[in-house]
Amino acid sequence: MLLIGLAGSVTVPFSLILIGISTGFITYADYSERSVKNLAPIVAATPDLTDVQLPMGCKYLILDKNYQMRETSLEGDDLDRAMEYALSGKINKNLNKQYLFVTRENEYVVLQYYIGSQFINEWFYNHLPPPEILLYILIGINCITVCVILTAKFAKNMRAQLSPLFETTKKVAEQNLDFEVGHSKIKEFEDVLHSFSDMKNSLKSSLEKQWNAEQLQREQIAALAHDLKTPLTVIQGNIDLINETELDGEQRLYAGYITESSGQMGVYIRTLIDISRTAAGYQLNLEEIDIAGYMEQIEAQANSLCLTKEICLQMETETEPGTFKADKLLLERAIMNVIGNAADYSPPGGTVYVAAQKTAKFLQISITDEGSGFTPEALHHAQEQFFMGNKSRTSNMHFGMGLYITSSIIKQHNGQLILKNSDKTKGAQVIIKIP
Repeated sequence: MLLIGLAGSVTVPFSLILIGISTGFITYADYSERSVKNLAPIVAATPDLTDVQLPMGCKYLILDKNYQMRETSLEGDDLDRAMEYALSGKINKNLNKQYLFVTRENEYVVLQYYIGSQFINEWFYNHLPPPEILLYILIGINCITVCVILTAKFAKNMRAQLSPLFETTKKVAEQNLDFEVGHSKIKEFEDVLHSFSDMKNSLKSSLEKQWNAEQLQREQIAALAHDLKTPLTVIQGNIDLINETELDGEQRLYAGYITESSGQMGVYIRTLIDISRTAAGYQLNLEEIDIAGYMEQIEAQANSLCLTKEICLQMETETEPGTFKADKLLLERAIMNVIGNAADYSPPGGTVYVAAQKTAKFLQISITDEGSGFTPEALHHAQEQFFMGNKSRTSNMHFGMGLYITSSIIKQHNGQLILKNSDKTKGAQVIIKIP
């Protein structure tokens, strides 16, 4: 296609020039020279040069017998060369403008004519370059146009052949391995697609085994956690009964150890259950919730939590009467997780700021503390399982699950959880957006 296009780019302009010549619209290259030479006797014999019809593009210089200029239609370098030719007879062979010396009775005439094709039409002659130059311009434009068109067509065809590759990589990146790999008409691309297909099938088989093992592991953990609740309840019930009997000091100390340890075991079991539920996804029970009433309920719980930790709570609700759709209990848990974190990280006597605002698209709840804020590491990883910015908090029964659970709940509501540091308090700011 490129060879045909380039051949056409040259052939078409040549054909147009030949048609122009055959129809008389364009002259031959020696037309002016022949016309001027045929006109020379007439110029020599005619008393008044203005009575002579000169060919198009032909100009003149009239000199007296002393070679002093009388009249001319030339100017600039053309005039200088015509004068030099009249005096010395020298012609610059590299120029396409030539001269003819004509002797009249009382004067000399130097005629300048053009060697090359010309347009017969005066408008074309004045506004367009000579046909030879126009031919080269058209050939250049045609070649560039052909190359651009063929490059665009080639790129379009290449994109079409690459489309199965793009689709395959996109599906794999989305962790979707349940699809058929497309095909390409280009052998090399088809070989790559076959390799992708084999890789996808092997990866799918491997991941399915891994996912099944992880699912079985989660189910076993959940079952074990539920099974542990029964003997733990028995232990707690019996230690309560023991505490009601008369015990000496040593026995009461050991009973305290058992009570404390059973409480820790209860926390561990609840954490295991949370992990299994979060990994499997929560079952949402969506309902229409009144915003004002819901935020009052959140405020009551947050007040109780902050009072126990000697933290102030400042709550502000900037919403008009309205409702939103969510799982009331799960969303409440997500919000309280964040408020609990804010209270834990606030300095003694600090303040936790909670602001709720209803926009056209979201219910936005912002929780800000006066602590040291998120570290750069925490901003990237705080929503992951078991991440703890402060490693020492494990001793206080914290396992880095709060923001992970909150993030899972918000994502299931098709919302957003945004972590940042507050410009006002310099502490951590968590923004919950629920559509």
